[in-house]
Amino acid sequence: MKFDDIKHKIQELEIVGKGWRGVVYKGIYNGKKLAFKVASKKEFIPNIKKEGKILKAVNKKGIGGKLILEGDDFIAYEFIEADPLIKVINRENGKIIISQLLKQARTLDKLGINKEEFHRPYKNVLIDKNLKVYLIDFERARQGKNIQNVNQLIQFIITKGHEYLPEFDKEKLIELAKIYKKEKTDENFKKILDILEIKD
Repeated sequence: MKFDDIKHKIQELEIVGKGWRGVVYKGIYNGKKLAFKVASKKEFIPNIKKEGKILKAVNKKGIGGKLILEGDDFIAYEFIEADPLIKVINRENGKIIISQLLKQARTLDKLGINKEEFHRPYKNVLIDKNLKVYLIDFERARQGKNIQNVNQLIQFIITKGHEYLPEFDKEKLIELAKIYKKEKTDENFKKILDILEIKD
């Protein structure tokens, strides 16, 4: 089944984003509001399929938009009613948001999936009205070794994210990040949470 085969059945269809490899639509299909990511060219179909496979894995841990449909040249997941991180995060809610980001980054580390974009999470993280965090756009994600989600997020915290958090010892956080990079244990991750005064 290709996207063109079901396009006429989707109500209120509109384009909400365009990327290098795909176009993102939103619309109502079988009574559900979905986001459809469609390969822009035939050669990008494997990228879309890979994203679907990764979404399946992360959905099991409550991460990402829930995958509903996989076609020959598209994937469809529940449309998330939320705003990009950059529009929402501030001093008042920063700790709540960054806490969730760290825990989701840790889960991805454990799954052996590298999202690749935690050092600049402004556009590929959505926040809903209840301040729940959703990771989107797993197009560049990969499975394998050298997984760096938590460390990339700490890079963001050191350079920019600290503006949204209570004061902490940056040098100590950098030191703890180096330790975690070598040994990605629960104990070493908890030390990172502790220095940022985030509950486990």
